[in-house]
Amino acid sequence: MLRAFFSFFKPVPAESKELLAAIREMTGLRPADPNIYLAAFRRKVDDQSQKSANMRYERLEYLGDAVLGVLMAEYLYEKYPKGDEGYLTSMRSKVVSRKALNRIAVKMGIPEWMQQSSRGRRAGTTSVPGNTLEALVGAVYVDQGWNATKVFVHKRLLDAYVNFDRVEKEVISYKSLLIEWVQRQKKTFEFEVLEENGAEHRKRFTMCIKIDGEVQGEGAGQSKKAAEEAASRAACKALNLGRREPSRPRRRR
Repeated sequence: MLRAFFSFFKPVPAESKELLAAIREMTGLRPADPNIYLAAFRRKVDDQSQKSANMRYERLEYLGDAVLGVLMAEYLYEKYPKGDEGYLTSMRSKVVSRKALNRIAVKMGIPEWMQQSSRGRRAGTTSVPGNTLEALVGAVYVDQGWNATKVFVHKRLLDAYVNFDRVEKEVISYKSLLIEWVQRQKKTFEFEVLEENGAEHRKRFTMCIKIDGEVQGEGAGQSKKAAEEAASRAACKALNLGRREPSRPRRRR
């Protein structure tokens, strides 16, 4: 509390006041130490002069990732009292996947402020919005503690932006889905490279998957892993896998 009291008097850059107002809107909280939140919105850059700022950002991202994982597990544990370990693990993986976190971050308006805080630089990689969201969760935890972070994650993120009925129907990996089906059916499978084109640093692979010796799907990608996933997706479509979900565990009312 004493730390928070003195942090209240720390000067905040004038150009950051709009960002801090947006953060208060996103979190529903009044920052005790605004500078922690500003650090969460600083993108990683290559400039060595930014090394200290980058480290602070990375530390908040690391912490936020861990805290978000625990709070997500707790949320699902309470929401689905009949869900077994496999179901809960699958749901958690879907909600905290990079794609899902990016989607939440965009809905919150994070990319807009992320770009402003980095002086107009583009976001660059598609993982940056989700990473910034994790850093924001880390900042809330450092600044406000566990209970406030729980309310922020459960109410402001999950309740507000995640459609769990839709999440249940999402498939993270068609390859994993297909392999699980093949094993249950006691069949054999193998991937085969059909084509490999392009320069060494810009390869493109075309692969197929055979089930019991019969080709069930083909796909292409810039790596063998990506091509296997594309071929698996085609095979799942052909075999009508992943379109029907098993009966859902009962939710907490």
